This record gives sequence, C-alpha cells and structure tokens, in this order.
Amino acid sequence: MDISELTPETLDTLRSSRPYPAVTMVMPVDPRAPFSEKDRILLRGLCTEAQRQLAEDGDVERDVRLALRDGKLSPESIAELVDPGVPAGELVVYVSASEPTVVWQVPTDAEVLPRVEFADRYLTRYLAAAEQRSWPYLVLVLDQEMCRLWRGASSRLREVQGYGFPDAPAIPSPQDAVPGPIPRAQPYEAHEEYVKQYLRTVDKNLSRALKAHPDLPLFVIGGEKILAAFLELTGHRDLVADTLPLTGMDKDTPAELARRIAPTVEAHRAEQVAEAVRDLQDARSQSKYAGGPAEVWTAVADKRVQRLLIEEDLLIAGRIGGDGRDLVTVPYPEPVTVPQPKEDFEPPEPGVDTDIVEQLVENAVESGALILFVPDGTLADAAGVAATLRY
Repeated sequence: MDISELTPETLDTLRSSRPYPAVTMVMPVDPRAPFSEKDRILLRGLCTEAQRQLAEDGDVERDVRLALRDGKLSPESIAELVDPGVPAGELVVYVSASEPTVVWQVPTDAEVLPRVEFADRYLTRYLAAAEQRSWPYLVLVLDQEMCRLWRGASSRLREVQGYGFPDAPAIPSPQDAVPGPIPRAQPYEAHEEYVKQYLRTVDKNLSRALKAHPDLPLFVIGGEKILAAFLELTGHRDLVADTLPLTGMDKDTPAELARRIAPTVEAHRAEQVAEAVRDLQDARSQSKYAGGPAEVWTAVADKRVQRLLIEEDLLIAGRIGGDGRDLVTVPYPEPVTVPQPKEDFEPPEPGVDTDIVEQLVENAVESGALILFVPDGTLADAAGVAATLRY
C-alpha cells in the first residue's frame, strides 16, 4: 500500500487495540533500486531482531509466539508483499499473529532509522508523519460527463471512490429534444439550470469528502463556464487553494494529471510556507511562540499548539520524561551501515527514542494542530522545529 491510500478511517483501524504483540517494523529502502539486495539484507536483520525480542519477551503467549515465529516474521513472506513498481524511501510493516501482514511503501527523502517495536496496537506515527511530509491535497475535476475527486500525496494521485464520487450528471442534451429547431427548444433553455443543480449535488458530496479529509488544500479544475458556476454556488470557496483550466485534464491518467498540476501545487506550498513563517514572527510578539525540540514537545503535550512547523530532514533523538511532558535531546545515533559491519539490525540505545519527530507529528495531529514541513534551514534559529500556540 502507498501513502496516497491512507485515510483517517485507515489510521483509526490501525490504531485499534490488538493482542500483544502487534509488531511495527520500519526500514529505509532505495527508491532508485526498488527492494534491492541491500534492502533485503536489512529486512533480514529486522526480522532477526523481531525474533530475538519475541523469544525474550515473557508477556507473549505461547500460541502467539509460535504463530509469529513460524512464518509471520519471515523476511521472505514480507518481501512478497512489496510492490517493486511503487517508488518508496521507507517501508512500514505491520505484523500480528491473527491478521494478514500489511506493508506500506512510503515516498520520502528524509533519513529513516530501522526500528522494531512491540505494542498492543500498531504504531501509526510513521505513517502520520510520512503523510504530512507528502503534503496531501485534494483535486476536484469538474466535467459535464463525469466529476471526479482525487487525493494527492507526494507526486501520486489516487481517485477517491466514495462520498458520491465519481459523479455522472443527468444533464439533458439539446439533441435529445423532439425533432425541429433546436436553438430555443425547452431543453436548451433549461440546460444552465440543470448544470447548476448538478453542481449543487457535487458540492454536497464535496462537503462529505472534506469532512473526512480535513485541512487539505483543494484544487479545482474545470472549463471556464462550469468553473465559474461552481465557484459562485459552492459553500467551500474559502477552501479552494487554486483553480486550473480543464484543457483535456478530464482524460488524463492519474500520473499525467499529477504532472500537469504539480507547478500549481508547489507554488501554493511555497506561499503556505512563507505565510507560516510570517505567522511565527507575529506569534513571537504575542507570546504565542514555541521554539526548539524541548519547548515544542511540552507545548504539544499540553495541546497548546495551533500550527507545528518542522524542517523536512530533521532528525531528533531524546529521552521522554515519565509524565510525557519533558524531552531531553541527545545526539542522533549514526545509522547502521548495511551490509557492513554486519547483517543484524542494531536497536537504539535503551531509553532513547529516535522517532521524536514522528511522535511530535502524531501527537500534534491528534490534538487538532496543523502540520507543515518546511525546507531545511527555514527554522535554523529554533533547531529545526517551532510552533504557533493557541494561548
């Protein structure tokens, strides 16, 4: 599965309680050579570490241990689920004794540290952070033959199948009128009103989709007349990030459509980053600013963050206090070199979390904060992470 398939419903399902242990494994992969021999060696190391933890964990019941040991934690069975045609820089693997193994292939340019973690639920912080890094957005294509909604993530688009989409209109054509002069026939007179009724239905469906995908920028594509009519009647005008002329995009493949709208999406993202940085300066003067990992961590824990900004390639390691509000950062560990010096996975130092960025993002999302990854160097005076506060 790739990150464009991630929905709030999917995250809720992954986060639901499961018999211990629900195993989460994370590893980097080379997007230029999908699942190369180097990647397979690292996967074997991860599975070896998972088997070691399984054997030493006294809380694992015998039948669960046997089910995981005898097949589920086999690198060969996991490798079979990887699609070499999906470009990815990170794999997130979810394994449990009673459910099929799920592999998520995540596009990322950020450095990824291999991890194996046991819990009573799958850890979704890696997917949540990856989704935010991919800068998700929605694309509505308006057309009198078929209106479609797409969800974008990174450079990929996936059509939304639900909430009333795709939607084929029931707009009569003037050619369907009784024989005779067409130009002023009744179907022709009513055509514009049929279009508006149809667009009201599309807007109603869009309301449901936006509720399920909150805070995503919306790009609307359409012909001049239908686009103008939609913008006039929609109740979501303030959520439209930009509009584009249709010019054949209704016939584009998802990959073609993603390429054609990429400049518009990138321009909007640059504007959003500039606006967020300006808001940080205003927040300083209003004492609604937090900067640096420790200060931001506490603000997120207290649910005070309105918008969290993180540099794209930032890595943070640290020790979290017992009440979860305090963070003491430590130097980030050097990544394990694979296949040298050895094949086995080396776990992080005990007590040190190397996924502080992912935890920050997931905790902020759950508290209702907005997340924005910004180019490296944008937050140099705040060690790569800053936030505007609600109070």
